[in-house]
This record gives sequence, C-alpha cells and structure tokens, in this order.
Amino acid sequence: MTIKSILYAYCGEQDEGSGLDFAIRLAHHYDAWLTGIIRHGFSKMEKRIATIVSEEVHLAVQQAENKRIADIISRFHETVKAAGLEAQSSFIDIEPQMVTSISEVARCYDIVITGNHPEDEQFEFLAAYPDRIALQSGRPVVVVPDGYKSKGPPRKVLIAWDGKRTIARAVGDAMPLLEQGAQVTLLTVGPSHTVDQHPDGGIMGLLARHNIEAEHIHDRGVGRSVAETIVQTADELGSSLIIMGAYEHSKFSQDIFGGVTTEMLQSVRVPVFMAH
Repeated sequence: MTIKSILYAYCGEQDEGSGLDFAIRLAHHYDAWLTGIIRHGFSKMEKRIATIVSEEVHLAVQQAENKRIADIISRFHETVKAAGLEAQSSFIDIEPQMVTSISEVARCYDIVITGNHPEDEQFEFLAAYPDRIALQSGRPVVVVPDGYKSKGPPRKVLIAWDGKRTIARAVGDAMPLLEQGAQVTLLTVGPSHTVDQHPDGGIMGLLARHNIEAEHIHDRGVGRSVAETIVQTADELGSSLIIMGAYEHSKFSQDIFGGVTTEMLQSVRVPVFMAH
C-alpha cells in the first residue's frame, strides 16, 4: 500500500500555507503526483451588490475576486516549482457555473489534504469544507491547522479508537503512513473498553500483523470531553498526527448538537487524519 496521488484543496485566505507544505512533503516522500484544487462560488459581497450597483461597479468587484483566485493559483505553482515538483503537479479550478464538487473530484485521488474551514465569511466562497469532503468523497482527509510546520511524514501517531466503523475505515486508509515506522499509540476513552477482549487480537493484532509497533492507553475521560482528552494526550505524547473517524452520526446533528469531530477540528494543533 502506498500514496501516489494527492489532492490539496485550498481552504481560504487564513491558511498560512501549512496544508500545502504538508502535501508537498508527503508528495516528496512517496514520489506522488500533487494536484491543487479550488472551487469558488460567488462571494457574499458580490451577491449583495449585484442588484443595487451599476454594472461597472459590479464588474470591478468580479475582476478583483478573479484576481484573488488567479493569485492563489499562481502561488500554488510557484510553491510547487520551488519544491521541485513542477513536473509532478497540476491545478484544477472549479468555476461557479460548473456543477462538479471537490468531493466528486477527490474520489480519484488517494488522499486529500486541506485546512480547516475559515471563520471569516469574506473568504468562505473560496474555501473547502473538510467535513463534507470526508463524508462525501469516500477518501481519507487530512486537516492541517494553520501555523503547523511539517517535518515530513508523521513519526508519532495517535489513534483515537472507539471500535466503530469510521475509525476502522480511517486506520485502514492510514496504513501507508503507519507502515513507515511511525511510533503508534492507541487511545481509548471512557468508562470501559474492548481492545483486549477481541478473540483474535483485535485492532492491536491487526497493527502487529502489519509490523506496526503500538502501545495502548486507556483514559477514563473523567472531567473532560472526549475531544479534550484526545487533544491533551496528543500534546503529552508529542504526536504529529491524530487518526480518528469522522462524524459517526449525521453531519446535521453534529452541527446542531456538537460532537467529537467538530470539537477536535476547532482545537487541535496537529494534523487530523479522518475518514468516514
């Protein structure tokens, strides 16, 4: 198992380049093809003024936004060229009139790298939605927080294991990363766990058969949320990647009532590998 095709989804002007840097380092390590992608609709400003200003003013706003998009694409090509990946890269620009989504495009890549969705609404029309991509693409997504400085493939990995379908999928998808000699810790949280009760070794047995050395930590999670426990444990261990399942329940209920995935993406300081 390996990674040969990486999709980097632009995630908004708040991104400090952390996601692209992570994607470039991964592409170098696996000698993979790197494709950048941006999908842009119409900004809220353009929608607001479209019917209340002159055509000349409206055109000026459109030109300014088109220039912003052109600058984003230009920076991608410049950064990739400087990294020596010009011959192994491409860029996809999904314009408003196109019905294709990033999730549909992502199905033809091994992995998607992106940042968290920006909170600033003026950049929202340019940003990817990592939660939607994870839910709809069928591919694993790595969300890289702003300001994270990648040093290459992750060497210390924390697996947030709850035994459910989505984390099982995430671990399977992450095998190319885990098999690179990463130091792996399996974390379970709650009053009880079943990791050691599987008749054939369970998830620890699976990792061992892939020649992945792992230790198991169980935290009862008293006085903290599951997300807080995962983040704190990752900090204490010096983890450079967290693997978890994405949205075990519907995205709608997660948005309304909250959930581990939502809370994690708001507070985590290292990349999160997730699948659904």
